[in-house]
Amino acid sequence: MAGITSVGAYIPFHRLGGDTVRAVWGAGSPRASRPLAGFDEDPITMGVEALINAAGWGDSGVDSLYFASTTHPYAEKSNASVLAAAADLPEKLFTLDAGGSVRAGTSALKAACDAIEAGSSKSAAVVAAEKRPSLPGSPDELSLCDGAAAVLLGKGEDVAAEIEAVYSWSEDFIDRWRLPGEGAVSAGDAKFIQDYGYVRQSVATVEGLLSQTGATREDIARVLVYAPDPRTHAAIARKLGFPDSAYPENPLIARLGDSGAAAPLLALVDALQGAEPGEHVIVAGHGSGGEAILLRATEKVHSLKSQRGLGWSLERAQPIPNYGQWLKFNGLSPEEEIKPFTSPSILWKENRATMRLMAGVCRVCGELQYPRQQVCNACGARDEWDERKLSRKGKIFTFVHDYLPPSPEGFITMATVELEGGGRFYGQMTNHVKDDVHIGMECELTFRLLHQGDGYYNYFWKLRPAE
Repeated sequence: MAGITSVGAYIPFHRLGGDTVRAVWGAGSPRASRPLAGFDEDPITMGVEALINAAGWGDSGVDSLYFASTTHPYAEKSNASVLAAAADLPEKLFTLDAGGSVRAGTSALKAACDAIEAGSSKSAAVVAAEKRPSLPGSPDELSLCDGAAAVLLGKGEDVAAEIEAVYSWSEDFIDRWRLPGEGAVSAGDAKFIQDYGYVRQSVATVEGLLSQTGATREDIARVLVYAPDPRTHAAIARKLGFPDSAYPENPLIARLGDSGAAAPLLALVDALQGAEPGEHVIVAGHGSGGEAILLRATEKVHSLKSQRGLGWSLERAQPIPNYGQWLKFNGLSPEEEIKPFTSPSILWKENRATMRLMAGVCRVCGELQYPRQQVCNACGARDEWDERKLSRKGKIFTFVHDYLPPSPEGFITMATVELEGGGRFYGQMTNHVKDDVHIGMECELTFRLLHQGDGYYNYFWKLRPAE
């Protein structure tokens, strides 16, 4: 039986506080705290982080990748292929972008499960990530959430949660929508879409699964449903009629906000990391109908606790200092225009170095060089290289704070890091406190967006303080 073998999650460290919003607009809950993607983060970079947390970096054996989002950076070009390269997945790989609905996360999970059961895939990865758009001063500014979740699927003794059944149905229904090019989500009448959309459809989804499987409400230990806000979540829970103990005591929609297509998978990762063997879990996605998936935790479920999940990210939350930085993060304030040089041919030629961090080892003298050049710096040998993947961890050898380049944070920290296993890496730092940077600081490499030169996205690795 197909099932989940590993999980991972990532929530951006930045927080937009309700008090910060209230100081500008005079409205907004002072208790609110929205997880906010940084200026160098998007669904691809967050998805890479979640996938590496679930699968490790390389040598995962994943042969299919499903990437779900309503905010894919590219409307026409594979987003999953970028994610696959940065996570160092095998090049012999099936990839699929799933989008168009906040239901995309559970739809991708169903598709991956079907591929495992059919034998067309032996190890599948499902990633759901969102950078939710909202307008300054709108209610969505504090109610939405950026983040990503990843689950690996397979068969055999490594399965930590078996997928016992899936129920899907479809009904054309307009509740929330966004047209191409729009910078915010629109919604219909609140009362109508809550009662006839979220509540009615979510109940039909879960009851369809119970009817299909013959399971009773008493058989289910955990029920995870999508909702756009805490009030709607409570209304769905009341209508479903499961025991109170089956619902999260503090659901993610109340703790973090609405993370769209990533929400069901984030809730599932969180639930499985706290589940006990034998527990049955229902996770339901919503969107013009819905999917409900029934899982049973196995004896291996406790192994998921060691993976980086929500807890790891939430421990690192930091409020942004002012509302202006939120505007800068989203390109809503005037900035000095820069036009960096970029080239598709160069990006393709250097893909293994820039995306997979492949360095060169000189066959003559053994020198490790990154980035690899035609001539060895140590012995002068020409075109005598073998590949070796760099480590993503190291210690700062030297650094400088540069205040001249335009940056939403007002400065850029550049550092050279001596990596574990050899080699040095020179790059920008991110998610750091300027005054805390010092020689010998332990860092790890994290995949980030550099710029949008020539109209397409340019990604590379940056340095972040380690745990």
